[in-house]
Amino acid sequence: MAQEYFDFTNDLIFRWVMEREENCLAILRAILPDLKITAVKRRENEHPVNYLAFDDERGVRFDAIIEDDQERFYDVEMQVANQPGLGKRVRYYQAQIDQETLKKGEDYDALRESYVIFFCAFDPCGQDRRLYQFHYYEDNDRQLRLSTNSYVILINALGTKGQITPALAAVLDVMNRRRDNANPLAVRLVKEIDGYNRDKKRRRALMNLKMRLKDEWRLGLSEGFDQGRAEGKAEGRDETMLSLIHTLQMQGQTKKQIVETLALMQKSSLAEAQRYYDQLTEAASGGEH
Repeated sequence: MAQEYFDFTNDLIFRWVMEREENCLAILRAILPDLKITAVKRRENEHPVNYLAFDDERGVRFDAIIEDDQERFYDVEMQVANQPGLGKRVRYYQAQIDQETLKKGEDYDALRESYVIFFCAFDPCGQDRRLYQFHYYEDNDRQLRLSTNSYVILINALGTKGQITPALAAVLDVMNRRRDNANPLAVRLVKEIDGYNRDKKRRRALMNLKMRLKDEWRLGLSEGFDQGRAEGKAEGRDETMLSLIHTLQMQGQTKKQIVETLALMQKSSLAEAQRYYDQLTEAASGGEH
C-alpha cells in the first residue's frame, strides 16, 4: 500500500516550505512583482514550536510572517477548507500582524505597510479569478480610497481567469499536485516537498498532526452536534457538518465515505445521512446541480 503523500496545502508542509527565506522571497515576488522585493527575513513567532514533537502540535500557528527590505510585512496563510467567515479571519490576521510588528511604545503612525495573503484551495469569491485584491474604498465613490497601507490578497488555486505571473502559476500547479511545470520555482518546491515526505522525523510529525486533528474534529463535531440538538441550533450544526464535508473532500474521501461519517456522527441511518449530505451540499452551492 502506497504511503499517503502530504502536499503543499498541508499545514506543516506549508510551514516548512515558508521557513526558507529563499522560498518566501520567490513566492512574494511571484505574487507582487511590482514591489521589486530584493530581500526578506522570516520573523519567528514569539513562542517557537517544536514541530517534530507530538505534544506541541496542539494550538500551532501555521502562519508565515515575513519582512522585506523596505520594512513591509506579509502574513501568508494556507486555507484548505472553505469555511464560513473568511472575511473575519482576514480581519483577525490583519490585527495580528499589526500587533506583532508595531514596536512597543510606537504610535499607530509607525504601522508598516502590510499584506495579508491567503492561498485558497477553493474559490473564495466565486468569480473564477486566480487572484483577488482588496482595499478600503468609499462606498459611493470608488475613486476615493482610504490609505491604511494594508492590503488583502486572496489567491484561488482553482481559478482560470486573470493575469498572474508564470511563477505564481507554478505555485498554484504545486498546490494542485501538477508535477509537469518546468518553472524553476515549481521544480524546487516539488523537490522540497518530496524530501519532507521521505524524511522519517518529519513524516512522523505529519502523521502525528493528522491523527491529532482527526481526534479534535471528532470531539468538536460530536460536542457541536449534541449542543446544537440540545439547544435547537440547527444552523450551527449545519455549518459544523458542512465544514466537516469540505475537509473530508479535500482529504480525497469519496461521497460514500463522507456519508458514512455523517451517519456515525449523527447516529442516524445511511439513508438519513445521505439526505442530509445532499441537503447541505445543495444549499452550499446555491441549489445548482
